[in-house]
Amino acid sequence: MFSSDLNRSVSFPHFGGTNLAPSWSPDGARLAFSSSRSGHSEIYVCDASGANLHPMTTGRGPDVSPTWNRKTGAQIAFVSGVTGLPQVYTMEADGANQQRMTDQGYAVSPNWSPNGQFLTLAWIRKYGPGEPGSSDIYLMDIASKQWVQLTHDGGRNDSPWWAPTAAISCFSQAAPAKKKSGRCWPTAPSSIS
Repeated sequence: MFSSDLNRSVSFPHFGGTNLAPSWSPDGARLAFSSSRSGHSEIYVCDASGANLHPMTTGRGPDVSPTWNRKTGAQIAFVSGVTGLPQVYTMEADGANQQRMTDQGYAVSPNWSPNGQFLTLAWIRKYGPGEPGSSDIYLMDIASKQWVQLTHDGGRNDSPWWAPTAAISCFSQAAPAKKKSGRCWPTAPSSIS
């Protein structure tokens, strides 16, 4: 397996089930990923060699899309469907202290800021029958759980990511019909008051 994060080949064992969304710890020593090896999707962490495999979530709901706190490596954000709709959660790197960060709607694609203080995510805050909800990008302060909406337009804004300096975040946009789609749009994060 080749890691674009580590820019090198790594040997890795075959795990059963479907294994998705690998995320390297900042030091490259551990890998978090989603696996259905137990029958449904859970978050697992193992050493870079694939040894010392441990489940971080257990049977609460489909848990996917783990991403490490890029500054500290001490936290992992992930998406869980335990409430029926995808919500963003955080936990310590050992699986302890799991906290729901979003309070409603349909939230996916968490991504840590380089300074480890913020998450960006795609969030449809009003989701369901009769709700117009579009997917927008939000910036959330992890300590306070306060958030700021960064986009305010129709279409599907998704997959936010950060420039290495944390000065700007980008996201992809699939615009409404008759407009170009799949573009990257930069946005300067606002401060959360």
